[in-house]
Amino acid sequence: MDSSKVTIKEVAKKAGVSIATVSRYFSNPASLREKNLKKVEKAVKELNFQPSAYARRLAGGKLNSFGLIIPGYENIFYSYYALEIIRGIATALEKEEIDLHLHVFWNKDTFKTSLIDGIIFADIIGNKDQLKRIKDEGVPIVVINRRMDEEELSYVAIDNFKGSFEATEFLINHGHKRIAHLAGNLEVQCALERLDGYKRALAKNGISAKPEYIKITNFSPREARERLENLFSLSEPPTAIFCCSDEVANEALIVCDEKQIKIPDKVSIIGFDDNPYCPHGNLMLTTVRQPLEKMTSKGAEILQMIIEKELPPQRVVLDTELVIRDTVGFV
Repeated sequence: MDSSKVTIKEVAKKAGVSIATVSRYFSNPASLREKNLKKVEKAVKELNFQPSAYARRLAGGKLNSFGLIIPGYENIFYSYYALEIIRGIATALEKEEIDLHLHVFWNKDTFKTSLIDGIIFADIIGNKDQLKRIKDEGVPIVVINRRMDEEELSYVAIDNFKGSFEATEFLINHGHKRIAHLAGNLEVQCALERLDGYKRALAKNGISAKPEYIKITNFSPREARERLENLFSLSEPPTAIFCCSDEVANEALIVCDEKQIKIPDKVSIIGFDDNPYCPHGNLMLTTVRQPLEKMTSKGAEILQMIIEKELPPQRVVLDTELVIRDTVGFV
């Protein structure tokens, strides 16, 4: 076999160990258990493996620098979610005196792994090939805001299903049966999980999930406005709306104001995020709080652990919390 074409992934497979273990063989062999050290050593010799630039760089020591990759989307630099992810990761790394390299993925894989010791992916949307490429290079990875059970990867996710289930059932317990859902981009795992939680809560309580009450907004307030016009024009408009995000919920409140639809007397609204930048007059939004700060700090902590130690994938799912305020009423 041409040694120049052998990858670290193939070495790991032949040795029967993780890619991270092979990476540590070149960077910090003393950290490996004797059994794994011998396995990797044998596989490297048999495959005549020549370590990549990444592995050779690691052999000289850590750079104390992590990468953060965020898939690009509309208004990302005005997004509460994106800004909280960046702020949370940067704050966690600053405490450990680790530098941060931020990369926004815009449909082109240009990230150079030679700059960093490990990478945090803020979800995987359109960049699965980038994830695979970086994983095959043996770079330690943690994914946040997405479960990756089908991959041998560490992740920190949020229980979106439970949060949306509880929000929808809260509306049902207030007497609502005509409940709409303004969903996010269904190519995004969290949007699918929130839609699923909404549907399951309806089914549990004997309420049909009507297609005309489910509208896709792609997390965009502009698209939410268009979908709301359609919802309010129905012969039986919803009495409650569960929104995929607080920004979408805030747009719903604005539209209701414009149409002189009183909240929560005529329509109840629940958001998702607990975004402090979405106040609406004297009304405080009932919402699902997701622990973004905890997710980011845990992601940074796990990445440090898997860089320094030989560990299996670490998988964490964090709970949400229903925050009850002013925008839900009884019918």
